[in-house]
Amino acid sequence: MDKVNSLQMYALINTSAASSEVVETVKKVVANYGRRIRNGFVLTPHGFDEIVFFEIRKKGGPIVEALTALVRMYPGLYPVYVVQENKDHLPKHAEGSSSQWWMVDEVKFQISNMNEEKTREFMKRYLDILKRIYRQDSVFIKSFIYLGKSGTVHVMSFNSERPIKFRGGMLGVPEWNEVMERIMTEVGAEEVQKMAVRYTNVDE
Repeated sequence: MDKVNSLQMYALINTSAASSEVVETVKKVVANYGRRIRNGFVLTPHGFDEIVFFEIRKKGGPIVEALTALVRMYPGLYPVYVVQENKDHLPKHAEGSSSQWWMVDEVKFQISNMNEEKTREFMKRYLDILKRIYRQDSVFIKSFIYLGKSGTVHVMSFNSERPIKFRGGMLGVPEWNEVMERIMTEVGAEEVQKMAVRYTNVDE
């Protein structure tokens, strides 16, 4: 993944319930705003789903509007997430959308010298860790993973879960950062990056 300063925004689209024709349509639409497209997975204590990862390179482009239109056209794409690391400007939402931008903590790391087989093994191990943490600490971790062409696994996680007594002011739970540190130690994380980002779950 590029350095933080050069990465404007990215989108994570759940494609597990979409047909291959729909996925290709989505790729063609979103490719107008970005450069890199990677197939990957979203992992939670409940298992994993397929996602498509897009780097958004068109500054100020109506990516949220485009994604909202796609979700309205193909409901099987939901959920869709957009993350902005460069906070120079706040993207607009599509008219009529109930989505909201939040400031949340993001942790990214890499695992090098990987291939598809090693990535599958890593995912199985990572899922076991997420399940154990959820069972023992009651902390729900959601991570997005893809294997880059250079043989490096990229992992992105956001403190975006709503606390039990959520009142609409701020997402995230206080235990999240400490739990992520434990996870990264256990898996041998490399190239760790931590930052506050703008995060939204595109809603129709």
